[in-house]
Amino acid sequence: MGTLNDLSIETGKFGAAAISDKTNAFNEMLMEIMAGGPKWYEVGAEKYRQMRAAGETPLPKAVYLDSAEEFAVPSRDAGRDVPCRIFRPQNGNPIRSVFLHIHGGGWVLQDEKSQDPMLQDIANRTGVLVLSVGYRLAPEHPFPAGPDDCYDVAEWLVDNATSKFGVPMGFVGGESAGGHLSMLVALHLLQHSVPRYADFRFKGLLLHFGCYSLVWTPRVYHFQKPRVLVLDRDLMEAFRDAFLPGMSDADKMHPSVSPLYADLESLQGKLPAALYTCGTEDCLLDDTMFMSSKWLMAGGEALVKIIPGAPHGYIMFPKTAEGSGADEGLDAVEQFVLSKLN
Repeated sequence: MGTLNDLSIETGKFGAAAISDKTNAFNEMLMEIMAGGPKWYEVGAEKYRQMRAAGETPLPKAVYLDSAEEFAVPSRDAGRDVPCRIFRPQNGNPIRSVFLHIHGGGWVLQDEKSQDPMLQDIANRTGVLVLSVGYRLAPEHPFPAGPDDCYDVAEWLVDNATSKFGVPMGFVGGESAGGHLSMLVALHLLQHSVPRYADFRFKGLLLHFGCYSLVWTPRVYHFQKPRVLVLDRDLMEAFRDAFLPGMSDADKMHPSVSPLYADLESLQGKLPAALYTCGTEDCLLDDTMFMSSKWLMAGGEALVKIIPGAPHGYIMFPKTAEGSGADEGLDAVEQFVLSKLN
């Protein structure tokens, strides 16, 4: 009788042979584009944001949709609101749930207006109302400012989503730093001292190439390309230094900073289902593999979608971009969300 394997991974997804010619060509194009402009820490965060808005950085400026609505949620600070952006289905579908979206950008870049086409597409495909959070950014507002804003919006939605939008919040998710903050939000509510928050249950988490350890997983050190493919260790460390200035490694490992170190076993029976996606040409691939494995070990449902050859940020590229993998990621989101709503 053969030995049974207690951990099964589709290893064929991770080899070079699994990467299509179109994806290799897309990545080559990205590396060439990324080499054509300054890094954000060379010009400063504020200046780089201005350049990005003006289309003066390697990646194109954001596309704003008329269908998006400005919205604001009260923060814990008197007189200060958290800016948000709302996307409703535009195809006649009824709203079935609220999706709290948290954008990426290394806790330093982008905002709630950065991903209009992708978020409108998700709303149309699934019937969710998407509410994207404009949390405060580092280095002007280091930890815990950004997470606190996300917690405030999540708690407000627990209390008010049904009365305001007709349906409760069902999902939270985001990309990169947004995946990190989404995981923190889920754990924040599960471990809350107030019963109405601790008893709240998400239908699902949507976690794309998140960073779950701020002391880095091995691939952050080992992932090397001849040119920067969206994200590398130098960029990661610049983002971290802005977000966690002066913080010791021991403090960076605290679960309120690095959710990979959270005690998930204490939350058995309470963890929501989670969709994890990541490309194999991403320095944060280990984060997805490690976090999803811990989720499963603690009894949670984890659906892991690996996109061969996809780079960091893949799902944020236009879904028409051949070789990006964005269409595969969005299809996985649609299938996962609809499965949890049906």
